[in-house]
Amino acid sequence: MKKSIKRWVCLGLFALLCATAFSALFLGSVSLDSDAVLNSLKALATDREAQNKNLYNLVVQVRLPRVLLTVLAGAVLSIVGILMQTLTGNPLAEPYVLGVSSGASVGAAGAIVFQWFAFLPAGHVVFSAFIGSFVAIALVVALQGKSTNPIRLVLTGMGVSAFFQAATTFIIYCSRNEAQARSAQYWLTGSFSGSNWSDVRIALMALVILLTLCRCLEKELDLLLLGQDVAAQSGMNVRAMQLVLILVSAFAVSVVVAVSGLVGFVGLIIPHIMRRAVDTSHRWLVLSSTLAGGCFLTLADAVARTAFSPQEMPIGVMTAFIGAPLFILMIRRVYHAH
Repeated sequence: MKKSIKRWVCLGLFALLCATAFSALFLGSVSLDSDAVLNSLKALATDREAQNKNLYNLVVQVRLPRVLLTVLAGAVLSIVGILMQTLTGNPLAEPYVLGVSSGASVGAAGAIVFQWFAFLPAGHVVFSAFIGSFVAIALVVALQGKSTNPIRLVLTGMGVSAFFQAATTFIIYCSRNEAQARSAQYWLTGSFSGSNWSDVRIALMALVILLTLCRCLEKELDLLLLGQDVAAQSGMNVRAMQLVLILVSAFAVSVVVAVSGLVGFVGLIIPHIMRRAVDTSHRWLVLSSTLAGGCFLTLADAVARTAFSPQEMPIGVMTAFIGAPLFILMIRRVYHAH
């Protein structure tokens, strides 16, 4: 695909993302008209007192941070999916499939129920989730070894995921506090219902770190597509690269899990589509996946909170409905190829 066409595709994705995010502000258990939304956003931009404080709080303190968080979480999960697929050389690799998200949920649930790392001044849930996700991804990579069989990687990830999901459920059942149990149960289904501006800031930090890493290591990531042996022969320190990718991926996943719970298949769906639609080079793949991932998760969340209004469907259910069939199809193709 020509460079100019790639730019137009990315511009189209950006326009679609803006339109989706803006439209999502109108949707919810209470439908809002354009005047209410625009007046609230204008009051926020100009720092003036809103005419209707209730509508202002609904738009600015509830819906706007939720929409921004879905955009950021979708972008983060998409980029992490790319990094894990590059790291393992497997198009089926994805945080949810490989158990990394489940590892983070163990850490988050432990921080809520057992107060793990409560001595930290702030962010002990995110830090605990980071430890869990790091252990999970390191375990998967260690068990995979030098094997290039993609089916083995998927089976290893499924085993790790099952173990950590069982551990999360065990932690929840150990809780004697009903409020803690409900809060920990939240991590198993995924939801953006409790989004706030603090969550937006930490998710934005994770996205900036990921984009900076991908921009700085663009050539090295492209080189890894040729295989670890080729990369090593070219002078790359593959072990150091793996460690960097594992640490950054674990941190990014822990942030998303801490603010939204388990959201699966985003890192599988988006990179797979963007490789076919745009390019396999990381410069264009990361950019297009960032935009498409944010658009996809924002749209999925909008459907999840309006389809059964006033009740909300867990966002993890929506992404699984779309991602699971694609995952099965990809497994069939990979299995026949081998």
